[in-house]
Amino acid sequence: MAENLLHHYDRHDPARNYEKHLFRAGYVLQSAELNEIQSASLQRLKGVADALFKDGDIIRDAQVNVNQATGAVKCGAGAVYLRGAVRGVASSQVTIPVDKTVSIGIYLLERVVTELQDPALRDPASEVRNYQEPGAGRLEVATSWGWQAAGQADGQVGEFYPVYTADMGVLRSKSTPPQLDSLSQAIARYDRDSTGGDYVVNGLRITMLPDVNGVQQYSADAGTARVNGFPVDIPAARRLPYSAAPDIRFIDSEPWMSTTTGAQRITFDRTPVQNITQVRITAEKTAEIVHGSFLGSQDPLPNSSIVEIVEVKQGGTTYVQGVDYKLTGQKIDWSLDGAEPSIGSTYTAKYRYITSVTPGAVDETGYTVTGAVVGTLVQTSYNVKLPRVDRLCLTQEGTFEWVRGTSTDFDPVPPPVPNQFLPLAMVRQAWTAERTLQNDGLRVVPMKDLEEINERLNNITDMIAQQRLASDANARNAAAKKGMFVDPFLNDNQRDAGIVQSAAIVRGELVLPISAAFLRPGADITAPQVLNGTPATVLQQGAMTGAMQINPYQAYDPIPATVKLDPPADRFTITNTTWTSAATEVMTVGGGLQTRVSVDTEMQVMSSTTRAVEFLRPIDVTFQVDGLAPGEVLNALTFDGIAVTPVSV
Repeated sequence: MAENLLHHYDRHDPARNYEKHLFRAGYVLQSAELNEIQSASLQRLKGVADALFKDGDIIRDAQVNVNQATGAVKCGAGAVYLRGAVRGVASSQVTIPVDKTVSIGIYLLERVVTELQDPALRDPASEVRNYQEPGAGRLEVATSWGWQAAGQADGQVGEFYPVYTADMGVLRSKSTPPQLDSLSQAIARYDRDSTGGDYVVNGLRITMLPDVNGVQQYSADAGTARVNGFPVDIPAARRLPYSAAPDIRFIDSEPWMSTTTGAQRITFDRTPVQNITQVRITAEKTAEIVHGSFLGSQDPLPNSSIVEIVEVKQGGTTYVQGVDYKLTGQKIDWSLDGAEPSIGSTYTAKYRYITSVTPGAVDETGYTVTGAVVGTLVQTSYNVKLPRVDRLCLTQEGTFEWVRGTSTDFDPVPPPVPNQFLPLAMVRQAWTAERTLQNDGLRVVPMKDLEEINERLNNITDMIAQQRLASDANARNAAAKKGMFVDPFLNDNQRDAGIVQSAAIVRGELVLPISAAFLRPGADITAPQVLNGTPATVLQQGAMTGAMQINPYQAYDPIPATVKLDPPADRFTITNTTWTSAATEVMTVGGGLQTRVSVDTEMQVMSSTTRAVEFLRPIDVTFQVDGLAPGEVLNALTFDGIAVTPVSV
């Protein structure tokens, strides 16, 4: 824009490789040369700065907060590296669409300012001929928050530089500033060469939530990971909706042998079924037929798709098929030489035919049908949902991406994970309540766990050596132990798990079991309780040097409202065991019912398995909101993205 300024010349051209200006005595200093010096200096500074930062890197503050429901974005003040310089930006608020991927960033708007726009730019030197005369202009670069998306923007003018990215109203993670690009590349390269570069550091456990309006819901815990060697930080738990549409296969005329003409249950060979397109059965019907107007005529039957004629009768006469009549083109053909009803007389015909019926009690596994002849086929055409395995992955940019697998008739295999993706979980899509979630992401093994594994291997080695010695001793003198059984009541290993065990083993004794339930404090206990006591001064500093007001002008933001949850956290333990010994020992020994001095006690962990629960248990959570100012209106209240606004506030 500065090129449009009258009498402004700038001949700087990086392609000419001019290093510096060489001023010579006796020659006039050109204004263009001064402009060239500025452009060359800015370009040199930008080259060095671009090696350390890239456009959009946050230097200080400049944090944003997105309301996922409304798209309102609060953009804070701060400093961001843009186009070769660290530029300040003021706080602002914008509104973005929440149904697409949006880039939230900063607009740079250039404007040339001269003495016409700013009179202070005139020459301030008094007592000279140039006093109050025009001089050099100024190039003003203003910054403002804004957003852009594919084919859509907020309407601001200027050059846009993205800083953050929001997917469906959810911010992607961004590296903590300052993040030197060259250093990050070196660390990422080392991480890929040494560990592979793709693993979870902590957190990022995936949990399955109940579906909402047919859309699968998952939750990803907060955590950190490295993807392709680069760090990815997810600061808060995130809800992940997934529209997982099944692949459909058409099953044509699946047979089922009828066992009764009454209502019977038909079970599909393939499940779950999306919809039934046709059910065809072989039905039996008796109809009155009027014989034709001449001997040997053909009498049409009232239905089509006739399979066979069961019986033809008139009064007490039963006609024989193949002698008196035959089935020809869905008609009773009387052209044979046998007996025949009188012309124009009425007779009855029982026949079987194939017809389509409407099934009843339809679900994903079968339906009910009535009227099918015993021993005939019930043919069902339907669309079945094919099983599939999908993977949830994390990208280098901090976004969660689904990798859809290939549907197969039976035993689908997990899809391959693309490069630069970190797999977190695998979902086996059964399209029923049997859908399962498996957290199979590669995770870092802490040094503490590695030390425990080494200790466990040492214990196993010792136990194998002891077992070999015991086996050798038993083999040499097997008769001494034949027919004898001794249980020292050390643990439950010698007990029969096939029958109900109503007793418990506690420290070498067989005792009656004790069961207990966890009880929460009563409603009158609202805060932690301590024993009664009188405070005593132990250490006292009676002297002071002075005092000052921390905030003399009372400049502070309004105190936000506080929200209390009851219970604030849900901690529970699920124990699946056949024995009652563990709970009884806790109540007996830990509760003070039994006191015993044990000597030389050793505990060895033989194996340990940890996995995340697929579903959290449902509990009631009450909440209390305090601190709202008089006249302040509560518009919305959400818990994990679900509206919980009270009916009356």
